[in-house]
Amino acid sequence: MTVSEYIFNFIQQKGCTTVYMVSGSSAMWLTDSLCRNKDLQAVCCHHEQAAAMAADGYGRVHNDIPGCCLVTIGPGATNAITGVAQAYLDSSPMFVLSGQANSRLLDYEIKTGIRQHGTQSLNLEPIVSPITKYFAAVMRPEDIKMHMEQAYYQAMSGRKGPVWIDVPVDIQNRQVPEEMEGFLTPAEKMARSIDYQKIAQLIAGAKKPLILAGYGVRCGQAVAELKELSSRIQAPIVTSRGGIDVIDSDSEWFVGRPGAYGDRASHFAIQQCDLLLILGSRLSISTIGYYPQRLAENAVKIMIDIDEKELAKEDVPVDYKYHIDVKTFITALLENLTDSVPEERRQWKAHCTEMRMKYPNVKPEYQKETPLNEYWVTKKLSDLADGQANIVVDTGSVCNIVSQSWRLKEGQRYLISGGLSCMGFWATAIGAFQQGKQLIAITGDGSAQMNIQELATLSYNKIPVKLFIYNNNGYMLIRHNQHNYMDDRFLGVGPDSGLQTPDFCRVAEAYNVKAVQITKEEELERKIQEVLEEEEPVVCEIMVQEFAPIEPRIASKVMPDGSLKAAEFDDLYPFL
Repeated sequence: MTVSEYIFNFIQQKGCTTVYMVSGSSAMWLTDSLCRNKDLQAVCCHHEQAAAMAADGYGRVHNDIPGCCLVTIGPGATNAITGVAQAYLDSSPMFVLSGQANSRLLDYEIKTGIRQHGTQSLNLEPIVSPITKYFAAVMRPEDIKMHMEQAYYQAMSGRKGPVWIDVPVDIQNRQVPEEMEGFLTPAEKMARSIDYQKIAQLIAGAKKPLILAGYGVRCGQAVAELKELSSRIQAPIVTSRGGIDVIDSDSEWFVGRPGAYGDRASHFAIQQCDLLLILGSRLSISTIGYYPQRLAENAVKIMIDIDEKELAKEDVPVDYKYHIDVKTFITALLENLTDSVPEERRQWKAHCTEMRMKYPNVKPEYQKETPLNEYWVTKKLSDLADGQANIVVDTGSVCNIVSQSWRLKEGQRYLISGGLSCMGFWATAIGAFQQGKQLIAITGDGSAQMNIQELATLSYNKIPVKLFIYNNNGYMLIRHNQHNYMDDRFLGVGPDSGLQTPDFCRVAEAYNVKAVQITKEEELERKIQEVLEEEEPVVCEIMVQEFAPIEPRIASKVMPDGSLKAAEFDDLYPFL
């Protein structure tokens, strides 16, 4: 068995069924081994960024199986970096396999620090180590077992993430020894001194408890446990952007999604609660606003996270911090809870529900606006989407608007580029495809362009993505910023300022992908339904407002010295 054969056998045995790739000469033996492995499907993308994003998407929807992408030397590897950084920030497990120059040349580069010794060759370790959990350049065939086992352990343990195996071209086709040293996993170091009875007592004494759930709940496979906990202690739930799909929008316990572009109900609930249980959320600025020291100021705050570095942050004064897996924590906590809850909690839940009903993000008058309002479009699309759909949402104004207005159904998955906020994220849908599940991707006309070449991948592989492009004639979020803070000095946001986007229906047809355009409310529901019923990939271009309001939001004012001063967390614009 060669090194390349061993690598793909290992990947396949861990449950991975698909490898996303762009071929290259320095990955020739890796490519051939993938070709000969009949248990793996190769999906050939047209850009390494998209291949990495697809592997990221695969890792997210499968959760307990890593995604995998194969790239070649030099620019092939560096092109993948954006997708890898995205997976690292959003805790998505995936393998990156790269071809590399001859091991002798690479070894010389590493030892001497010379910029390059060979063609296209590049020492990747100092470049990609900061955005991977494990990196290894395989310099000896007998080390491949140890590297693959350690990489898998790192990808799947603790806070999940990407790993990278770089294989010189002369090593790829070398035979591996029959006996090889493996990797011994370290003993689990989860906290064993947590006083669950103390936490249970704190919860028992709370009259207005609230749960803030992040992506760690989904990543830790604790969605069912979260719902049981919420019901047992009668605590409503708010979610970070990454945690949107841990609770459906029709749940009696769901309140909202806080953030810079959030909703009033969740912001009021956070500031009014007397106990805030933070589960698997890193408390990013985009979630907690610009005055973290005043977040839930009157509440006892308990934070659970698998990443010690997130717990070490001091932005938000947190009373109790525990380094432990969310699922393990909830399971143990449930065993220590009492079944009696204060009467005030029923009033608290009713209050949260009332706020949610009183302050909707999608207003009825949006239906009558011309051109189409993105909030209204999203409402209709979410109403018509299947209950088991995988939804991939690109960044920019689209992410803000869709995340504010999508009504999540139980069973749906909702994927965004959380930490990196990467344009072109819609290509992640290539890897988020699961047989029998509806696949929806939503992007803006600006972000659609960033990976437009992947329409060829959808067409060739018949991946039935329904790609909805909200066409607002440029970059609407930046247009807003330049209007609000730059006195309407516009640059790079539309055709009148140096940026032109194409006719996406004609582009789709060039790639042999069916295209549909929607321009008015009268045809909105019918055409969306027709698109969703198609069995093939479809591009649906929806012509929307160029300068629509994105609200509610945390607004900032430009001060005389040029600095920005943000409003308080619970004082969203438009101000009440």
